[in-house]
Amino acid sequence: IEEGRYAFVNVWRSIDDQHEVEECPLALCDPASVNNDDFVPYRMVYDDRVGGNYALRYSREHLWFYYPRMNKEECLLFKTFDSREDVPRFVFHTAFDDPSAPVPPHPRRSIEIRAVAVLPKPQAPVFYDMKHSNNAARIRLWLKKKGLADSEVNRVVIKYGDLQSEDYAKVNPLKKVPALIDANGNALFESDVILTYLEDLFRGRGVVPHFDLGSSEERAFVRLLIRCHDLYIASPNCTQPGFSHTQGSMYLAPFETPFCPAWRAMDTPTRAAKIAEIHKQLSWLEANLKGPYLAGAAISLADFTWFPTAVFMEFMLPRVFGWPNVFHEHDAYPRLTAWFQHLLRDDDFVAVRQDIIEHFSSTWEGGQFAPIIEEVNRTRDQYQWTFH
Repeated sequence: IEEGRYAFVNVWRSIDDQHEVEECPLALCDPASVNNDDFVPYRMVYDDRVGGNYALRYSREHLWFYYPRMNKEECLLFKTFDSREDVPRFVFHTAFDDPSAPVPPHPRRSIEIRAVAVLPKPQAPVFYDMKHSNNAARIRLWLKKKGLADSEVNRVVIKYGDLQSEDYAKVNPLKKVPALIDANGNALFESDVILTYLEDLFRGRGVVPHFDLGSSEERAFVRLLIRCHDLYIASPNCTQPGFSHTQGSMYLAPFETPFCPAWRAMDTPTRAAKIAEIHKQLSWLEANLKGPYLAGAAISLADFTWFPTAVFMEFMLPRVFGWPNVFHEHDAYPRLTAWFQHLLRDDDFVAVRQDIIEHFSSTWEGGQFAPIIEEVNRTRDQYQWTFH
């Protein structure tokens, strides 16, 4: 029991079949209103042992609550001890004279028992990663900058073939990365959900306590940056065959190839529209980023989200579609270039970029992009492929 989490939970109820509780109802003090200085320890001496408990020093800041006129079918549950130290551990409670009770009140008849709740020891979350996935890379960046011990989140690196297995489908039915098994053994998918969960789970721990920015407006802007990325760049918003995310226009072939199954192939008008959408979203980002990071002076979840996708664009847009050398030039998107180059001063971002570049350099050599390049060259008179 002592290896995991355990708590004492008291259950209090009336045993009077005829009357509601009128005399001396039970009141509970909100733990959030109690300061550590309000605890007064005292000893409890028995014949065979010596125990201890806490009394509560009076404070006008304390908030007390009670449930009036409770009947036998109702009960109160409240915690009187918790072995976990980063949550409210004690609920002070007492009977009191209710001034609203009738005179004379019916005598209270009640019973109280204590139960011991034994919770399983939380397991370390399991993060399913893939070297070249931009959406998984945002989690990887967070882990690197958070500075947790390796044992606190178990990272499992999988390959594309693993996505199609029945076992992995139980983790992520969409057969994509990232995915995560949380501390209670539940499966989570969607990278923003995973990142938000980890940020909440490990808040106050690691090298960086959290990545929230200071004001409500700044935090809302971070959410907007992430939302634009996930809605307009990185998600197809539909799980049916034939639907693809905007970023897929950079690497999904026009027909079945060893790199692209038939159901993921993309036709020319769709590709052209999605390439135009990339330009639109980059233009918005160029106009609205704060600098030196996307949302201002401090790094945020938005930087973890956009940087790996920017690496996709850095590799593919110039090579496949003839764009300028995005994020390395100062004419098309100069403010985004400054942001990207600022992040490349950080070894953790450099390492993630290298993972992605190495993968796509290999598939480039293997011919992944040749059908798209042929399509683009063949249709340049019909569609706009290059911006700036």
